[in-house]
Amino acid sequence: MVRSVAVAAFSVLVSFLLAMAGALGHWSTSTAGPLTASATVVVGSPCSSPSPEQVRFDDEGTERTVPLDACGHAEGEIVEISIGSNETAHLVTANVGTTFDARPIGVVLMICAGIAGAAAADFLRRPRPKPGRERTSAALSARPGRAGRPG
Repeated sequence: MVRSVAVAAFSVLVSFLLAMAGALGHWSTSTAGPLTASATVVVGSPCSSPSPEQVRFDDEGTERTVPLDACGHAEGEIVEISIGSNETAHLVTANVGTTFDARPIGVVLMICAGIAGAAAADFLRRPRPKPGRERTSAALSARPGRAGRPG
């Protein structure tokens, strides 16, 4: 009993230390973070095109042109990019072109899903009639002892 508690405590401690080491970035292979800059789109492409867009930015006094892993930008548009070790630019922020916030609709749909789940659970918990017995309102009103009662 004592040995199993000690092993469990040791495994929790080791897991915590490994998680903290990873969270603090001790296992990062990169010596520097990605380069971020403002860039100008020089070759724009529609989203249906397989060719990548090209952006131009200033890298410490040197002007560079790299591919951008995005689509639908106009030539001359200014975008914020980050460049990692693979020399492909990635958007720092993506503008999807819409201001519609669908969270209220999602909340309403979640409420409807909860109601539907509760109804399904209630339906499954109801006792089922025995085979051969009819459960109609006519059959219920024709039961003995109900004669002469309204309803």
